[in-house]
Formats: sequence, C-alpha cells, structure tokens
Amino acid sequence: MGHYFLENLELDLISMSVEESRHLTKVLRKQMGDQLIFTDGKGTIAKAEIIDISKHECRVQIIDRQYNVGKRDFSLHLAVAPTKNVDRMEWMVEKAVEVGVEKITFIICERSERKHLELARMERIAIAALKQSSATYLPEIKICTLKELLASLTPVDENEIRLMAWCEDFDHTPNIKEFPINQENILLLIGPEGDFTSQEVEKAKQFHFQEVKLGNKILRTETAAVYGCCAISVLKS
Repeated sequence: MGHYFLENLELDLISMSVEESRHLTKVLRKQMGDQLIFTDGKGTIAKAEIIDISKHECRVQIIDRQYNVGKRDFSLHLAVAPTKNVDRMEWMVEKAVEVGVEKITFIICERSERKHLELARMERIAIAALKQSSATYLPEIKICTLKELLASLTPVDENEIRLMAWCEDFDHTPNIKEFPINQENILLLIGPEGDFTSQEVEKAKQFHFQEVKLGNKILRTETAAVYGCCAISVLKS
C-alpha cells in the first residue's frame, strides 16, 4: 500500500484536511495510535502517529523524517502536446508519475486540437499516483505554447540532452536506445496527434533538439510519452 501526501511536513503537529481525515477514518478505518507514512512530494518521508480524531479532522504527530528519499541522479522534463481526449492525458500523467518524471509541461502546438487543460485536476491525479506508487517527488505541471517553451530555454546547455519524438522520417530517425544519455537533465518533446509541423521541427533544432523515435511503431501521443519515460528510466539506471 502507498503512503499519504502532506505539504507541511516540517511541522511536528499537523491537522489533516477534512477530505484526507474522512478517508483515513471512514474508508481505511484508522484509529488513535495508528502510524502512517507521509511524503510532501519534495523528497521528504515522515512517519507519523494519529494522536487525535474528531468529527472533521485528524491530527498527527511526526515521529521521524528522512530527506531526499528516492531522488534520482537525473531529471526528466516531459513536454507533451495534450490530446483531444482529455482522459488519455489523465492516464498519461498517472503513469508518468508512477514511472518517474520531474516535470510535465503540456505544450500547445500548431496542430494541437486541445488548447486548454484543467491543471488542478492533473495535479490531483499526480498526487494520487504519487501516493499509490509510494513515490516521493511530485512533478511540476504547467501548460504553455511550444514557442514559449523554446523561448524559456538557453540556446545551448551542455548538461541537458533535448530529444524530439518525430515520425515524419521514421525509417531514418535513430532509436532512443542509440543515444548515449550522459547528461543530468533530459527534455523529451512529444508532439500532437497530427505531429509537429516542419517549421516547429526546424525551430526546435535551433535549440539543439535531436530527432528520436520511440521503438519501431507509430505510437499515440500519450503512449509515446509513457514509453519515453520508461525508456529513459531504463537507459539511466
């Protein structure tokens, strides 16, 4: 079973939210004296004991803390164009968090059919996946245009490898396993269902993005994103 999520683990005595308290007492049947494991999504793990249960809230006392638990020696930034079907993006966020990702940016491209997402819901899904999988780092989630993402990058970063999944020249595009991913930071770009335009590809190349294919099949956007997270995690392990 996974652990629980609380943002203020530096406090010694914490009052849990009404929703979390109800889940602990009504669904999980937790009682006074029971011990729980919490994370703040920033690498901290805390053991806590339930010291008070009331109608509307539970209070827990922190017993022990550990820091930087599960921190990877690399950072994966997944930039992916949202699909028309929002359910697929929710599934992708859930699985990416379970596999491991440090940042998710939804990018609006020229061929994007969806230009808006409810980030608060995506964050709730990410927290649920964090708890279920006993992960300790919650990814930052944001949305912007591809143009804005590229503008935020430095032209050259020797400590970052930038990969762009592109299907136009599929037979001649190198497989991700052929890349020596030695850098500490990895930025993986996944395009919309209609793929990137040639102009977007050329613009990305100006920021040293390299074309890459993920396996030997044409994948859906959300499948490509999860495949990429898995492949990079394996290649960096």
